[in-house]
Amino acid sequence: MNKKHNFVDLAETHKGQGTLYCGGLDPHLFNGFEKNMEVYGPASNIYNGDLFLCTAAYYQRLGDFIPNLEKEDIGRYATVLAAVEMYTKRVVEILVTKCNIRVFKPQSGFYEQFGPMGNILLGRVRNYIKELEEKLSIRIICLLDCKRGDIATTQEAYLISLIGGLNKLGINYKPYDFDIINVTPWMGRDVMVLGNNEKPGLGLQLMREGKGIIVVNKSSNPSGPEYQEELLQNCGMTLQMKNVADLYAINQQFELEYDGLSTIGMVVGSTHICDGSIRKAFPSTTLLVPGFGAQGGKFDRIMQELIPEGKWTGQGAIFSASRATMFAFEKEYGGSGVVANLEEDLMNGISAFRKSEKKAYEVAGINYPFTA
Repeated sequence: MNKKHNFVDLAETHKGQGTLYCGGLDPHLFNGFEKNMEVYGPASNIYNGDLFLCTAAYYQRLGDFIPNLEKEDIGRYATVLAAVEMYTKRVVEILVTKCNIRVFKPQSGFYEQFGPMGNILLGRVRNYIKELEEKLSIRIICLLDCKRGDIATTQEAYLISLIGGLNKLGINYKPYDFDIINVTPWMGRDVMVLGNNEKPGLGLQLMREGKGIIVVNKSSNPSGPEYQEELLQNCGMTLQMKNVADLYAINQQFELEYDGLSTIGMVVGSTHICDGSIRKAFPSTTLLVPGFGAQGGKFDRIMQELIPEGKWTGQGAIFSASRATMFAFEKEYGGSGVVANLEEDLMNGISAFRKSEKKAYEVAGINYPFTA
């Protein structure tokens, strides 16, 4: 591959922000309208004022066109959506302008839970990140955690929506234009829509244009090993490592590397111990490492999977924290317990993460790739 792609941009962005941190943007729902407003409302009103009221009015107007939404619920529905939008944008703003964090990962399910309007909310958060990128003249990477996986024709539709555009209609419109998305491998290589070199599928085309695809490989959930660590008798490898080998073969077949990094990444959670086997089997991949924060992931479980030498020494991973990012004010994540202290608590949380991350490099004996 002779074209720069988004995983190279990501590695450079990590260098620029001085950490492998990725801010998860997952708006969890709490029990009851009042509780949700107690969490999302203060930050929205304190920092956005009239803009919050305008946004609520926007969602209220759209609410008139939503099937199955009772008229008496439209006001509360619109108010929560506006509060969540303003709150999420505030988290992004703090991270970018106060913490120098430039990598984000919304999870699609937390937006889809709102119904049709959730997709609009996701789009507005994505557009806000693009606006900041342009306004501040910096690269901000935004990947979508969506875990789509289906037959090639269906998967192509997902790719059009999430990282592609409506070129087939002759319309210059990219619905979301995320830099990177993740997919599940259970439907085989169809989930990447590769086609072949003579007739490239949409996935291969998009990767060659610079987009990235991350394949779920070693997930962070407790029951993941039930299948992922199953030993395959025909090849003597676990299912998870067979997936790594297959992805490396695809990487080689289609020449998907540029500047030492592949356009194919893998999800490898921080909640299970890794010994470096994944990196040895696929040296140029980038690992999306969820689980830091609420899931109890540990640095020492993943450090051996970082790139051991060369230009990107100590990189090749995305350390993602979601609940600890969105709700940094909560005491269980080291916060003050007061929503109004979101900015200070989030800044403190990022500072603590940076220190713990650097210490993990020292303990693992890996060169720290960032300026101290």
